[in-house]
Amino acid sequence: MRRFIWAGVLVYLGMTAGAMRARAAGNGAAATPAAHTVIVERIIARVNDQIITSLDLEQAQAQLMQELQQAHDNQTVDVERQEKNLLRDLIDQKLLLQRANDLGLSAETDTVRRLDQIRQRMHLATMRDLRRAIRAQGVSYSQFKQSIKNQILTQKVIENDVAPRIQMTPEDIKAYYQAHLKEFVRPDEVELAEILIATKGKPASMKPRLKKLAEEIQVRVANGADFSKMAVRYSKGSTAAQGGNLGYFQKSMLAPVIQRAVFHLSPGQVTPVLTMSDGYLIFKVVAEHHAGQESLSEATPHIQNVLYEQKLGPELRRFLTRLRHEAYIRLSPGYEDTGARPNAGINLTRFERVLPQDMPKPVEKPKSSGGFGVH
Repeated sequence: MRRFIWAGVLVYLGMTAGAMRARAAGNGAAATPAAHTVIVERIIARVNDQIITSLDLEQAQAQLMQELQQAHDNQTVDVERQEKNLLRDLIDQKLLLQRANDLGLSAETDTVRRLDQIRQRMHLATMRDLRRAIRAQGVSYSQFKQSIKNQILTQKVIENDVAPRIQMTPEDIKAYYQAHLKEFVRPDEVELAEILIATKGKPASMKPRLKKLAEEIQVRVANGADFSKMAVRYSKGSTAAQGGNLGYFQKSMLAPVIQRAVFHLSPGQVTPVLTMSDGYLIFKVVAEHHAGQESLSEATPHIQNVLYEQKLGPELRRFLTRLRHEAYIRLSPGYEDTGARPNAGINLTRFERVLPQDMPKPVEKPKSSGGFGVH
């Protein structure tokens, strides 16, 4: 059984020295009004030995609003339902992080790797530059790093406790294929990966050296060097952290110079160095698909991903419901945990992105009257 330790929760009291003396005197005199009072964040939920505060909920609401503003205009979003489930999502994450701790899971190495991938995508030279870039956006680097770590830990718990429960039979895959045949009629496509040696913003004197580097890399990958590892090491493209993988493209989606370079290649082959406006590019044809109906075997990987996503939500909700039964959860009056109901749906994206975390933060606000200012 968990031990519930509340002594470590810090309470910030905004009592001025004058108000303290007046109370100590016990003469009934009115306390001197405080010029500034520290407002303690209200605890709105206790989840075993941890808490969720009003600031946590406000940050989650602000993040949701930002996401909705960035959503496509034609995307239907149930805003009311998502807002109602925000506290549930915060409780879910607390439960998953506590489960990660119970399992002894670690995310230190993965967090460093993920941060370095972010650095590469932002085309920053060092981790110090990444810290500066994050702080420039008004975000605490330590909080950002902790959020990345929390995200990785929740994903590990899902992989450990939930994913093995998801089963799909060959009959399930075949039934989906036959019911969605039209989805598996495809045009001529190639799957590409890239290595970009960037020249944008570089002085002209550097371009000969960068082109030589690109040519040396092209020779190495053409002779069998691991393309994805070379992309991670050398590429400045946005896909570098993913080994340069760009996904599938139809011929009409590519610039003419790239069409001519890739559509006569077989899977595994690479292009010569292509000179583009932003640098020197090397493409690898990872796979190809000829126009027509995909076979069941060709469609199986995609169907497995679709079925997994369909089954993951309900299975994760059942797992979280079980964690709730084993946990101590107490809400302040006026708040609702929609996850406590067996039929509550789940927003999987809550576990695939960075969420605001974690402990209460005191916020200074001016007060017009005396007192503690504790809510």
